[in-house]
Amino acid sequence: MAKQKTKSAISKDPVVKELEAIKRLLMLSLLKEGVKQKVIAYALQMDQADVSDMMPVREIKKALSK
Repeated sequence: MAKQKTKSAISKDPVVKELEAIKRLLMLSLLKEGVKQKVIAYALQMDQADVSDMMPVREIKKALSK
């Protein structure tokens, strides 16, 4: 039986890190365009709480308004 990778082992994978960075950039671009977090979560097939954890909307909107 093959061992399952733990979340900490997976997050060390450079490919996974790169894909997560790309996902964050996509989410940032969508937020900047005014797309709601709920829609972003649906489009990326993610739970809205996960989107919120990755991209705290209030902080991002505050930074973008500067």
